[in-house]
Amino acid sequence: MSAYLARRVAYAVLTFFGITIVTFTLIHSVPGDPVTFYIGKSGTHGVPPAILQAIRHEYHLDEPLIAQYGWWLRGIFTLDFGPSVIDHRPAMDRILEKLPNTFALNFIAFALAALAGIPIGLWSASRSGHIFERGSSVVFFLLYSLPSFWVALLLMQYFAVRHAWLPLFGMTSDDYLLMSTTARIADRIKHMILPSLALTYAQLAFYARFTKSALTEVIHQDFITTARAKGVSGPAVLWRHAFRNALLPLVTLLGLTIPYLLSGSVIIETMFQWDGVGNLYLQSLRSRDYPTVLALTVVTAVVTLFASVLSDVLYAIADPRVRVEGKR
Repeated sequence: MSAYLARRVAYAVLTFFGITIVTFTLIHSVPGDPVTFYIGKSGTHGVPPAILQAIRHEYHLDEPLIAQYGWWLRGIFTLDFGPSVIDHRPAMDRILEKLPNTFALNFIAFALAALAGIPIGLWSASRSGHIFERGSSVVFFLLYSLPSFWVALLLMQYFAVRHAWLPLFGMTSDDYLLMSTTARIADRIKHMILPSLALTYAQLAFYARFTKSALTEVIHQDFITTARAKGVSGPAVLWRHAFRNALLPLVTLLGLTIPYLLSGSVIIETMFQWDGVGNLYLQSLRSRDYPTVLALTVVTAVVTLFASVLSDVLYAIADPRVRVEGKR
C-alpha cells in the first residue's frame, strides 16, 4: 500500500510541475502585459516610460520568462502569489474571499444531483431492458448533452423574465441590508435556485448514467445469480450485493467532484453574476491579471491532484486487487 501511495504521489508532483509550466507559458504568450492593460484602462496614456519600467520591475515583467517562472514558483512554496494588478491586494486573499460563494453554490448542485441521480440510476439498472429504462437512457443522454449556457438562458427566461418568480441575477437583492435575518436567508436562497439548477441538471444525468452503467455490469455477474438462486429478495440483491460492489467505480467520482466544488463554473457564474471563483477567473483573464490567474490555476491543480490521489487511495482500500497490482 505504501509503495502504491508513493508512486501515485510522485505522479501527482510531476503532473503539477507540468501544469505550472504549461499554464505559465500560455498566459505569458498572450499579447501585451497587465501593466499595459491597466494603464490603458485607467486612461493615463501619458505615464513616463521610467514609471512603466518601475512597475514592470516590481512584477518581474522585465526579466526573462524563465526568471519570471522561478520567482513565481518560489512564491508558490511560500504561499505568496503576489499582488493583484487590479487592486494590489494579495491574489490569494481575493480567491479566499470568493471561494465560499462558489463552494456553497456547487455543493448544493452536487447534493441535489447525487441525491436524485444515484437512486434514478439504481431504479433504471434494476429494470434493464424495460421500455422505461430505455427511455430514461435517452433522457439522461439529452440532459448531459445540453449546453449549460442554453439551459441557463431558458431558466432565466421562464422563471425570471416571463413569470418573475425568481431573481434574474446577482447574489442578493438591492435592499438586502435593510432586511431582517430571516428575510436575508430567504433572499439568498431565492438567488441560488436558478444557478444551482443550471449546474445540477448535467451532474444529475452524469450520476444517473454512471450509477446505471456500474450497477448493470455488477447485476450480470455470477454472485448476483447465486444470491437470487438462494432465494434472496430483489431489493436485498440490489442493495446488499449489487450496489455495494457498484460503489467501487463510484469512488472515482470523488476525483471529479471535489475540484468542481472549488473551481465552480465560469459560464454559469458569469451569466448569473455570481460573485465566485469562476467569475473571478474570467475577470482576471480579461484584465491580464497574471498573479490572480496563475494563483487560481495552481489552487485548482493542487485540489484536483489531491482529489485524484485520494480517490486512488480509497479505491485501493475498497478493492484489495488494486493494492496487489500496485506492488508489482
